[in-house]
Amino acid sequence: MLDSTQQAEAKMRRFVADASHELRTPLTTLRGYSALHASEPATDPATLAAATDAMRRIHHEATRMTRIVDDLLDLTDLDEHGAVERTTFDLAPALRDLAGDLRVVQPGRMIALHCPERLTVTGDHDRLVQAVAALASNALRHTPETAAVWITGETLASGAVRVAVVDHGAGIPPEHLAHLFERFYRVDRGRARASGGNGLGLAIVAGIVTAHDGRYGAESPSGGPTTFWFELPSRPEPARSPRHDS
Repeated sequence: MLDSTQQAEAKMRRFVADASHELRTPLTTLRGYSALHASEPATDPATLAAATDAMRRIHHEATRMTRIVDDLLDLTDLDEHGAVERTTFDLAPALRDLAGDLRVVQPGRMIALHCPERLTVTGDHDRLVQAVAALASNALRHTPETAAVWITGETLASGAVRVAVVDHGAGIPPEHLAHLFERFYRVDRGRARASGGNGLGLAIVAGIVTAHDGRYGAESPSGGPTTFWFELPSRPEPARSPRHDS
C-alpha cells in the first residue's frame, strides 16, 4: 500500500511539473510580447507593424494556453466522471464524416476509409467521436502530407469493435510505443510543440477508452505504417426478467 501511495504521489508530482512546464512557455511569450507592446507608443509604421505582430503572437499563445487548460479539464472530467452518456448507436457515419473533414483540411493527402455500412457500438457518442478525431489529428500533425492516412472500423469475431487510424509516415521507434498515451509524452518534444501538439491528445483518447472498459494501443513495425487503435467491448446483454420455475 505504501509503495502504491508513493507511486501515485510521484505520478502526480510529475504531472504537475509537466503541466507547469507546458504553461510556462506560452506565459513567458505572453509577458515578453505584452511588455514589448507597452514599451513604445505605436506612432510610426515600423512600430505599428511590431505592435501588430506582438498582438498576433499574444493571441496565438493565449489560444494555445486555452487549449492546454481545456485538455487538462477534459482529462479531469474523464477521471472523475468517465463516460456519462451511454447509448447504442452507429459509429460508421461519424467515421465517414471525419474522413471527409480530413480531405477538406488536407486535400493533398490521401485519406482512405475502410468501414462497413454499419458499425454498432455502445457508449458516449460525443466522447467516442472525440477519440477517433484525436487519433486522426495526431496522424496529420506528425506526418507529411505525402503520407497516406487510413481510418478503419470493424467488428471482431469476439463482438468487440475495433477502430484504428493508420498513417504511412516514418514510424515510431519501439522504445516510445509504451509511453505514447501518457500525459505530456512526446517522441520529439520540440517538433511536437512547434506543430501545435501539447502531449495530451492521446492521453484523452486513453481516458475515453478506459471509461468505456476498452483497450487501446499503438503499433509501428520497422519499415511499416504506424497504427493507433482502440477496441470497445461487445454490447452488453439486455437485462432479462428473472426466471421463475413453477
